[in-house]
Amino acid sequence: MSKVTDDVKDFTKLHEFLNAESVLTIATSDACGPWSAPVLYVADTSEEPFALYFLSSANSRHIKSIPANGSAAVSIYSDYTGDWQSICGAQIHGSIVQVAEENRASIAEAYFSRFPEIKTLIDNPQTQQETLIGAAFERSNFYRVTPSFLRFTNNGDSFAGRTEWQL
Repeated sequence: MSKVTDDVKDFTKLHEFLNAESVLTIATSDACGPWSAPVLYVADTSEEPFALYFLSSANSRHIKSIPANGSAAVSIYSDYTGDWQSICGAQIHGSIVQVAEENRASIAEAYFSRFPEIKTLIDNPQTQQETLIGAAFERSNFYRVTPSFLRFTNNGDSFAGRTEWQL
């Protein structure tokens, strides 16, 4: 059963979920058809309802296939633990835009604080492969996901328990 919530916007459980997870899947479509790609993200839950930030190459298929208006879908799910009550996830429709250069430093600080291994890969690669990967990350851009609709499923609350927000 879906509970559509427009008046009361309590994002507490959603924020806890977003801060506990680390991978979002971007879904786009281009001339070759539908495409999805997983990326590491950091959530900014100080904004209402939240913003998600990720690092990606401007030449990647998932970035190149974002339309001019930025419209895309993303999803985030927890790992299944063998218990149906552990099913928890967010389905989000919104816009994806490149982070402006003047905001890059603060986003990079939050992102690399959450994923220090990526910063180490960029700054101190140990192998030739890590050097190539680190250089690719260094040339990448930060992107912001701003939700316009979201569905939060949490079977821990109830079977098929979900809350939807039209933003």
